Amino acid sequence: MNCEWKSPQTWMGAPLIHVAFGQDADGRPRIARGVIAVGQRAIGGIAVGILAGGFLAVGVVSGGVFAFGVVSVACIAAAGVHAFAPVAIGVTAFGFAVGGVAPVGWKVLFSTVR
Repeated sequence: MNCEWKSPQTWMGAPLIHVAFGQDADGRPRIARGVIAVGQRAIGGIAVGILAGGFLAVGVVSGGVFAFGVVSVACIAAAGVHAFAPVAIGVTAFGFAVGGVAPVGWKVLFSTVR
C-alpha cells in the first residue's frame, strides 16, 4: 500500500499534517514530516509511527522530548517497555526518577522488584 497525503495548510514551511505509508519511487520507505506526522517513519512536532521522532513521539522505537513506545528515549520523560529518560516508566527504566518492573535510577518511584 502506497499512500501519502499532506494538508494544504503549512506552518513555517512544514505541512500541518503529513501522512505517509509505503515506498517512494526509489523503493525507500516514505517518511512523514510535518507538525503532525503519521507513517511508518515519522518526524514532526507530534510523530506517530513505527520509527518516530519529535517533540511528542509515539512509536515502536521513539525518540524526542516526550516519548512513548516499546523502546523510548527522551529528553524529559519516556514510557514504554524499555524507557530511557530523566523520568522513565517501563518494564526496564533507566534515568533519574524511574519506575517499573526493573528500574535503574537515582530515585526509584515504584518497583515490583526490590
